[in-house]
Amino acid sequence: EYDSFVKYFSESPVIQAYITLAVESLGRPQEVLYTKIKDLELYDNYAKVYISEHGKEGIGFLQCIESFPYVIKWYSNHPLKNDKNAFLFINQNYEQLKPRTINNLFKQACEDLKINKPITCYSLKRNGVTFSRLRGDSDVEIQHKARWTSTKYLKNYDLSTQEDSFKIQLAK
Repeated sequence: EYDSFVKYFSESPVIQAYITLAVESLGRPQEVLYTKIKDLELYDNYAKVYISEHGKEGIGFLQCIESFPYVIKWYSNHPLKNDKNAFLFINQNYEQLKPRTINNLFKQACEDLKINKPITCYSLKRNGVTFSRLRGDSDVEIQHKARWTSTKYLKNYDLSTQEDSFKIQLAK
């Protein structure tokens, strides 16, 4: 479902970049959407997206490794990429993207893809935690990626089931 969801937005690199970065970095919507061009630090095959505003856990950075191809594609096409104070995630009117707008796009995508569950900007973080747990990332790795002070938040964010764990064991 995740792959088909990302592919659904193939004509919208900004939304693909948002989805993949939010899932990978475990960023909250306000943290991701308030980033500006100046907050993006690019390297050869990864990036760091610094949170200087609206970070619940304070300042830090969002990791961009798996999402890098999507982020660099969007950045390369960003109409305001030379304006360091422009928001990284903008709409067609060059205004900051808002969670409500993205949530409406997600709702339509779920209907079109016959995904019978609500996907919102905030649920991307939960899915990212679940994906990280199922792929075997340690609790401490997830804690640091999410910039939490402890691992106690994992129980609230991990949506995996016993069946998910069983399928992973079978695959091993």
